[in-house]
Amino acid sequence: MFRHLRKAGRGLTVALLAFFLCVEWGPLTAERARWGFAAGQPFVKEIALTFDDGPRDRGIPELLAVLKEQGVPGTFFLVGKFAERYASATKSIDAAGYAIENHSYTHPKLYTLQEEKIARETEQCNEVMETLGIRTPRFMRPPGGGFNVKVFRVMRRVNMRLGLWSVNTADYTVESAPRITNLVVRSVRPGAVVLMHSGVPATVAALPQIVTTLRARGYRFVTLQDLWNGGLI
Repeated sequence: MFRHLRKAGRGLTVALLAFFLCVEWGPLTAERARWGFAAGQPFVKEIALTFDDGPRDRGIPELLAVLKEQGVPGTFFLVGKFAERYASATKSIDAAGYAIENHSYTHPKLYTLQEEKIARETEQCNEVMETLGIRTPRFMRPPGGGFNVKVFRVMRRVNMRLGLWSVNTADYTVESAPRITNLVVRSVRPGAVVLMHSGVPATVAALPQIVTTLRARGYRFVTLQDLWNGGLI
């Protein structure tokens, strides 16, 4: 009985959030491109590989090298304080032509903060990129993927979108490249956004097989912005 009540409660929460968004921003289908997304078109065989939590003091050159070798784009969600601390690594990502987006400045749970603090976390990360001569990020990925109505409001205010994901490799908890490879190739669908992390050796080792397998299935690798451009509106 209690299990059914919990399920009903979760369903009510989702329904209320959807209702709020419809009232605040209009129909979800029409407003999708104004607040964010987690995947691209479900009928187009494109995939975005995204890398969180960087840059690190090691592992970035190896990751960039394998992406270049495989000829695939990557979208990097960088933490502002790390981008500042490891400025040369940040610049190397940008110089190699990979997309850099916003993952907050200090990596807090944004949904626990007041709106002004959420805005400051977002803006301070953007300021780091601007200081380094990098294009201002268009997407924010909330740390841990946690968000709520406050986060939505702030993203609207600062003219950014949430860049979420549809496949989570949890690669920072896995030491085996084959396990990461199997999870990705088993889970992806057209329009998938794959979440990986910077500085994980197993991820670097898994990438060549992931790319080879998915290309053989007819998939094309694109940036998160490319998926966005192919979406609604």
